[in-house]
Amino acid sequence: MNPDETLLSHDRLALFGYGIFETLLITEQGPRFADLHWQRMKRGADLLGLELPNLTEWLQRVQEFIDQTPDDLPYALRITLSGGAPLVGLPSRLLFHKRLVPYTPAQYAQGVRLHLLPSLRNEQSPLASIKSTNYLENILAKEAAKLQGAEEGLWLNTKGYLAEGTMSNLFFIKDKTLFTPSLSSGCLPGTRRQIVLSLAQSLQIPIQEGLYPLSDLMSSDELFLTNALMGIMPVSQVDDILFPLVKDSTLRVLESAYKDLMRSSS
Repeated sequence: MNPDETLLSHDRLALFGYGIFETLLITEQGPRFADLHWQRMKRGADLLGLELPNLTEWLQRVQEFIDQTPDDLPYALRITLSGGAPLVGLPSRLLFHKRLVPYTPAQYAQGVRLHLLPSLRNEQSPLASIKSTNYLENILAKEAAKLQGAEEGLWLNTKGYLAEGTMSNLFFIKDKTLFTPSLSSGCLPGTRRQIVLSLAQSLQIPIQEGLYPLSDLMSSDELFLTNALMGIMPVSQVDDILFPLVKDSTLRVLESAYKDLMRSSS
């Protein structure tokens, strides 16, 4: 039995979706903000009782894969840590998969549409804080949004507060103050969420993290999404409500600062 057959036969990743993953943006400058991804993967590994290589070894494994499989840039690199099979002595494994970055220049220029999902995000679930490979709920929600003509779905949590997108963190701006659901809402602690909050602080943009009803979002001036591949993505519509994009706005200031950071850091 070869290693791949062993993985499929015994590994808890294949049997139960027991594992975690990170998706890195790979550009000419290499893997972007890889240390933040490792830190989040480490928190997930600790929660699931999995062994994760230390940061130095993990980065080396990532770089070796990049060097051995050259491809057009940019692209997305998914790194999965499998659950292994302790009962048969099968350790966790790092698995690597490439895919295209799905976002287009037109989406950044025109903004994307959100659909308010009828399903709710369970903020009490231990999986809410990690990138679990048990991802079917997210995929089904994303497909439900697509059926409504939207690029992304928006989750409220079980208490009716804003949580996150199916694959993104949510921000909105009101009177030049930046708002985002707190981690207690059930949203994922996103790497770009962390970066945007840091950028806003450096730009002296007021920040508020909290639990917000949908009405706060719908009365906002601007809103946007973040994840590792999209960076900062403007939202132009939530179902039938339009949010016109404005030049020289707080959103555009953050976009510019994020682009500068992408050019200057590794």
